[in-house]
Amino acid sequence: MSEAAPGADFESFVLETIEAFSRLARAQAGDLHSAEDAVQDAYLKMYRRWDQLVTGHGSLTAYGRTVVKRAVIDQFRRNKRMVTVPVPVRELPETESGIGIPEAAYEMIKEGIDELVASLPERQREVITLCVLQDLSPAVVAQRLQIKEESVKRYIKAAANNLKKSINEHSEEATA
Repeated sequence: MSEAAPGADFESFVLETIEAFSRLARAQAGDLHSAEDAVQDAYLKMYRRWDQLVTGHGSLTAYGRTVVKRAVIDQFRRNKRMVTVPVPVRELPETESGIGIPEAAYEMIKEGIDELVASLPERQREVITLCVLQDLSPAVVAQRLQIKEESVKRYIKAAANNLKKSINEHSEEATA
């Protein structure tokens, strides 16, 4: 294997995962700048151990998610007095939804999503965060939460219904 190959593999890994890792860090950190810093820290840590990681038998993406989460926690610990000012979701980079939502509908959903998702019951909030923000499939989410895939799909449907109700209530209040 040539010297350029490991770097090229890392570069392609970064290009494939940057959007998902950024959304995950943004959801965990609460502000865009801390999220960007956490993702950079995570990639730096992974790059330093890249040869070992590639030869390992685990999923690089799953390992990367864990490193990003820990980087956010490390930042918080380093800056205990840090005051986070949440950045509206609409300021996230433009991406196409991995769950098949048309771009126009996706833009409408991003407005005020933080408040709406926070109002969901805990399990629905977990499933929506994992499926939408982290772009995980229902099968992976089911395995992670140790529930059936059908249950994940039911939680998604229930969360969507609850979100629709909340949106309708907010739109009625705005027109009144």
